[in-house]
Amino acid sequence: SFSECTAEWGGGMYVDNSGDVALERASFVGCTSETKAALYLNGVERLALTNSHFVDNIASQTPAALFFASGIAATDSIP
Repeated sequence: SFSECTAEWGGGMYVDNSGDVALERASFVGCTSETKAALYLNGVERLALTNSHFVDNIASQTPAALFFASGIAATDSIP
């Protein structure tokens, strides 16, 4: 769980240039990011996110919950 975390990039978790990322039963609650998202994934090949939730996260730029950018898969985000 990530609760009341603060960071410039990825208030709860930041992953850069990695292969696959898998999170199960992850909780991002009240995370604050100066840039984007409680969970920020950049250059990640695949994401498996199972039974997880995002609650009351704040970012100065949208999205506040999840940002996903990959050179292999389509770039997408959840606001």
